[in-house]
Amino acid sequence: MREPSLAPRVVRTFVQDIVAPPEAVFPLLCPEREKEWLPGWDARMIYSASGVAERGAVFETAHAAGRTLWLVAEYDPPRRIAFARWQPDGLLVHIEIVLARKHTGGTAVGICYTFTAVDATGAGAVAAMGEDAWLENMGVWQARMNEWFAKVRA
Repeated sequence: MREPSLAPRVVRTFVQDIVAPPEAVFPLLCPEREKEWLPGWDARMIYSASGVAERGAVFETAHAAGRTLWLVAEYDPPRRIAFARWQPDGLLVHIEIVLARKHTGGTAVGICYTFTAVDATGAGAVAAMGEDAWLENMGVWQARMNEWFAKVRA
């Protein structure tokens, strides 16, 4: 019997509290619509029949380290979307986002990132991942989306 092949992996989860219903939040989880509420986000759509997020859509983001390629792996509005992305730092990342309506009218957004190293560079990136930076990033994302909803309602 062969030993399983296990690459270095880190899984991070977070639940955001967004002050809008899932039907309003879900469309913003799109490479094109994200430009509206997340300063600095810049994506280029490579393939999408509709021009926005849909199952099978492919897009890219550019960073100092190079180009990150993304695939919309699952698309079930307004409850679930998942992405897979290939990063130039040797990581393959699976991102699952599940939206649940809160009794207060807002949305609980459950986010799970699974970072898997595909080479030695990726193994170093996984080893360097701290939870504090992850939590800060998720908090910023939550704040920006809530600020955007506050502006569009004003």
